[in-house]
Amino acid sequence: MSFRSSRRALMLDRSTPGGRPGIVVLGAPRSGTTLLANVVGAHPRIAMMFEELHGGAFRVVGGKIPAVKLCTPNQVDLDRRWGPMNRVITLSGWLRKNVGYRMPTSRLSLRDMMGVADLRVLCLIRDPARALDAIRRRERLSEPVCHDILARTYRLFNTLREEPRLHCQVISLDRLLLAPEPQIRKLCAWLGLEFDPAMLDAPQHNHLYPESGFRHERATAPAGECADPLARPGLAPLLPGYRALLARAL
Repeated sequence: MSFRSSRRALMLDRSTPGGRPGIVVLGAPRSGTTLLANVVGAHPRIAMMFEELHGGAFRVVGGKIPAVKLCTPNQVDLDRRWGPMNRVITLSGWLRKNVGYRMPTSRLSLRDMMGVADLRVLCLIRDPARALDAIRRRERLSEPVCHDILARTYRLFNTLREEPRLHCQVISLDRLLLAPEPQIRKLCAWLGLEFDPAMLDAPQHNHLYPESGFRHERATAPAGECADPLARPGLAPLLPGYRALLARAL
């Protein structure tokens, strides 16, 4: 199905302005989005889809709340979506590494999703020093690209907070790792759902990185406080955006 067909089919499904509730989990690559998606998806009232790029998450049946986990900026953006240039970029390894992350691969933008669902967006952030290390190590990207990924993610998150048709909540991975149950209870309250103990078993059900429990040692303590910018060249420009988001996190 083409991206135009995906959007047209979703619009035909909309029975009321704004549609039914929907949840989107957002975050930079390697920031803990898969773990948070498993936490949210473990709730019995939610149907979570993993990096579904064609709008299928908003076509689930059975009365459950549709949800999808996507990474920023490489998979989804507020207004931009997949286009023909995405095909061109895949032809070159250099372009994929240095430009591809700027080109969203989702056929729907977040604004498209707002048109078919009453969106609740969970914006996940992580200590930027740890996030940069994880992106560079696991994605094998250059330092400037890693910095740009986080900078674009922070800008998007701060922009989403100003969207009148969007319900947006910032989640700190560090706080989630250090205090899972209190954080999940707050998250459920914000979503208007009852807490379910199954959500605490999310690390065991993580299909990519299964763990016996929440790994406290992977968090920065005190929760969310990032490393000294003087010890990491280039970290300082990221801190204002990160700290502004952290101040509003659960």
